[in-house]
Amino acid sequence: MQSNRFFKRFTLSTLSLAILVAGSALADVKVVTGPSPIEGDVLIHPEDITLYNDKIAITFAVGSPNFWGMTNGSISNLALMQGRDQFGVNIVNDVEFLVNSWTASGGSLVADVEVVKASVEEGIVRATSTWLGDGKDNALDVVTTYTLTKDSNVLQLHTLVTNPGPDSYEDLRSGYSLSALSAFMFGPFGYDTPDIRARNIYIGAGADEPLGDFTVSYTEDYAITVQMDDPDIYRGTTGYKDLHKHYNLAPGESMAFTGELQIADVGHTSPFMARMIEKKGLASSTISGVVYNDQGEVHASPVIVVEREGRYKGEFVGAQNVGSDQLHVNMQPLFWHVGDADGAFSFQVPEGEYQIYALDAGFTPSQKQSISVTAGEQQSLSFKDEYAIVQGGVVLLNISDTDTGEPVDARIEVEGEVPAVKYLGRRTYFTELDEVGVARIQLATGEFAFNVLSGAHFNSMPVRSETTVRSNEVSDVVLSVKSDVLPNQEGWYAVDFHHHTDIGDANTPPVDVVRSQLASRLDLTYISDHDAVSNHSEVHDLSLQRGYPFIPGLEVTPGWGHFNLINMPINHEVIDSSMDVADIIKAAHEMGALVIVNHPFSDYGYFNNRDIVPGGYSPDFDLIELQPTLDLSKPDNIDTRTLTQAMRFWDESLTGDSKVYYLTGGTDTHEVTSPTLYSGIIRTLAKVDDDLTVEGFVDAVAAGRSYVSMGPMMFTQELEFGQTYEVTNGEALSLAVELFAVNGLESVELYTSGSEIGSPLETRSLESTEGRQKVEFSLQPAQNTWYNLIVKDKSGRPAISNPIWVNVKG
Repeated sequence: MQSNRFFKRFTLSTLSLAILVAGSALADVKVVTGPSPIEGDVLIHPEDITLYNDKIAITFAVGSPNFWGMTNGSISNLALMQGRDQFGVNIVNDVEFLVNSWTASGGSLVADVEVVKASVEEGIVRATSTWLGDGKDNALDVVTTYTLTKDSNVLQLHTLVTNPGPDSYEDLRSGYSLSALSAFMFGPFGYDTPDIRARNIYIGAGADEPLGDFTVSYTEDYAITVQMDDPDIYRGTTGYKDLHKHYNLAPGESMAFTGELQIADVGHTSPFMARMIEKKGLASSTISGVVYNDQGEVHASPVIVVEREGRYKGEFVGAQNVGSDQLHVNMQPLFWHVGDADGAFSFQVPEGEYQIYALDAGFTPSQKQSISVTAGEQQSLSFKDEYAIVQGGVVLLNISDTDTGEPVDARIEVEGEVPAVKYLGRRTYFTELDEVGVARIQLATGEFAFNVLSGAHFNSMPVRSETTVRSNEVSDVVLSVKSDVLPNQEGWYAVDFHHHTDIGDANTPPVDVVRSQLASRLDLTYISDHDAVSNHSEVHDLSLQRGYPFIPGLEVTPGWGHFNLINMPINHEVIDSSMDVADIIKAAHEMGALVIVNHPFSDYGYFNNRDIVPGGYSPDFDLIELQPTLDLSKPDNIDTRTLTQAMRFWDESLTGDSKVYYLTGGTDTHEVTSPTLYSGIIRTLAKVDDDLTVEGFVDAVAAGRSYVSMGPMMFTQELEFGQTYEVTNGEALSLAVELFAVNGLESVELYTSGSEIGSPLETRSLESTEGRQKVEFSLQPAQNTWYNLIVKDKSGRPAISNPIWVNVKG
């Protein structure tokens, strides 16, 4: 790595010298080709292009791979400048134009990237590529142009999609995507929460909302805003947000997209609103004032939130926010501003009706002030006395096991208003790693409820407590959690086989990953970051600190399919995701790792894209992943399709036409504080007969002595999952299993070769039962076959076993 850094500095200093000799000034635009001078990433290819001025720097991944494995030429490095030719650290994964939500499923993956203009006044970079839709004879031409001008923190975006014909393209959803490194993302009016997965909800032009056309990635130190003119669709979740336009493209037609990327060097979005006022020619005025605390003192660097009534269309289906014509009109945060050290603030606001309030971390927000903004009429607001912000208090929780009295790891979800600016406070916390069962939470004053989860919905039920938080006081809360089942005491151990830290598009520090996994009562820790292993050692050491085994993993992420590795050598060199699929799998096996096919039928799933994978489809993988999006009531659900495919593989293996593949469960958690997607809500439980070790657990998973669960527990009796048993034709075989679910059991279904999801060989209702139940199926197979079980609890959470194999003689 030292040689790479030297090469960066040498290349930059050499090219910059040539520019400086030509007489460029500090604010001039500059373009360099070669390894990125931006710190904190690995864009080191000699063909990469960096465009910068005195405010921002952008590196295009020309020779280096795109983060998502898609078409090259996207923005893969972005930084704030720290001075003359002094580059800050990278603050983004990827900004690019997506032709149809996921370009890698039809794109050429190769773009011609060129510097169109490199003057002191303006730098222009252009990426030209093609995109071929399914079943089409002709590809679309896609040209994206990026323009940076002197002394500007705004990068202009322009894309032209052209259909040369003869085929027509319909139902396209194209636009700009922002994949962030920061822990927080924001978009106004209905999609400002990054924890909810949005599926094409209608915003902007789709909901007649002129200010619903942007998305933000931010921390306390910066804010990145991507804006697109006239979008009508939004989709995204933690780690990425996309603005799209829905359209058709007949032969000979083109569709133009325009937008901007803007960076602020403070974690607020008021500079973006000022830019929109300028760009859109909005009538506006200036709001100013001072913020005080409840001690009558000016409050340094307050945050002022501006709310406006906004519109979007969509509805919630479970944990998904999906598109529909259901209109929502309500007050939502529009932008916020960080005030000065003397408590003063001043910012521009478009004409309209607003509510404005002040807040800060650990303080109760001020009362809201309603204002009507008229162009040219400046207003002054005072957040003082009854409008002052009030110092909050601390809640000290001590959590233990009801039966043993021993402290337990736990996740604490606080019920209450979440600050509009997420770095000022969150609503999910964990007990400390070095103080088991203890959590200290600083909150605003008022009434709060705490939901405590320790292996919730698997080992125990959540526990709830309420308390009053008073200014400058510590409130003690003592809680106990009753553990209804302890599968690890019977040789069944749990792992979440798809989990990220704070690398790439994920944003959970290693210590919080470990705390979260322990709070979920997982027995081994595991991480699989995108094309990176740099957090292996830290997670290993943190796990060892608590005596938990650590399984090193990696997610290899070409755009056409993702693969998780199980039990690779710690800190091993990563696999090149640009290789053919057979070479990727071979490289994993050579390092002694097992290979899981991740989310196989997603847009970026291997099974979904098997016809376009480089080098052709390879069957040499080992395991198949189910994710918590599983809904067995829907045949088109991507995880239901995965289970259906797994059963087909099991059928084919009986005749020797397929390798035997087993199921694993992984959440794909990127942010452990999410209320809907966090560590262990789907997991792999494997039977280990001896003392727990990484090797013993992985061997059990490889042999299929395991099942995937979102709640229900299975305890095998004489027959074990993944094992093969021989019977004589006509001989009866008993399949017995004990079942338990903390939410109560609903049913168990028995499947066999040739059966389909929803049409089991036999179903047993368990709704009238209580506690742990022994269920026994009497089988009389006439030919070689397999059997597996699907158990459901009363909350609808399933568990799916791997098969038991039966060879029939005679």
